[in-house]
Amino acid sequence: MTQSAGRPSSGARYVLEQTDAEGAPGEFVYRGLVRLPDADVPVEVRVAGAVGAATATVDAAAVPPGGPRPDDLSRTAAALVRSATKAADTHARRPPRKIVRWRG
Repeated sequence: MTQSAGRPSSGARYVLEQTDAEGAPGEFVYRGLVRLPDADVPVEVRVAGAVGAATATVDAAAVPPGGPRPDDLSRTAAALVRSATKAADTHARRPPRKIVRWRG
């Protein structure tokens, strides 16, 4: 990863932060970027607190031509956030404020 730009030289770096509660009661909302080698793609993930289902939305227009499919980016973002929030739930902790993961 190139440190000066903060973006990976390959793969994708997911950087998500929990926003203030603006979703439904018991719902967590994470917003951030999927940082690709040549673009930043906005992403939003909503986690239903009671059931733990995570749904992600990416800005498909921001994905560069020849880049990963938007469906793949959203599926991975939802899985990463669900994993992080489930781990917190299992240990009776608050969900993380920030999630940063790299996938190659």
